[in-house]
Amino acid sequence: MAVLTSCAFTGHRPSHFSFQYDESAPGCIQLKTVLEKQILRLHHRGVTDFYSGCALGVDLWAGEAILSLKQQNPDLQLHCIIPFEGQERRWKAADQDRYSNLLKRSCEVLVLSPRYFSGCYHARNRYLVDHTDVLLGVYDYKNQESSGTGYTVHYALSHNKPVLLIHPETLVVYARAPVFPSGA
Repeated sequence: MAVLTSCAFTGHRPSHFSFQYDESAPGCIQLKTVLEKQILRLHHRGVTDFYSGCALGVDLWAGEAILSLKQQNPDLQLHCIIPFEGQERRWKAADQDRYSNLLKRSCEVLVLSPRYFSGCYHARNRYLVDHTDVLLGVYDYKNQESSGTGYTVHYALSHNKPVLLIHPETLVVYARAPVFPSGA
């Protein structure tokens, strides 16, 4: 059985969810709970290093979950992989504050480019997959819509990485790789 020690996150921005930006909505609260449970399951299997691209939505929620869980699990480490300097500049002030707090409390902040360029988000997503053992995403695999999340899931699968997916509406968790270690 493969040893897993690191995990990357992928998922849509809030505008892709039925609850949009309402984090007090039951659907968002439930999604965050399922995400946290999957993080804990991975941690119990030996995963201690978690990598986030720090985008709005799933990336930030997962990063915040790691920092919250770190209080009871001090071996958890959050790595923030930023596609370009200033990715948050056009966000609302409250989201910029959350982002800043996440970066300050992480064990690593790696900025891949000093400025935006076409393809920088794909470069960040490839980095996340290439530097971790497993991908945890919030994604409807049957939805063939072109997105950064879909790109990342397909990239991970094409590189024989285990992928765990949380369906964004049903919250069912399933594996999408024939090589995913048993017992996941």
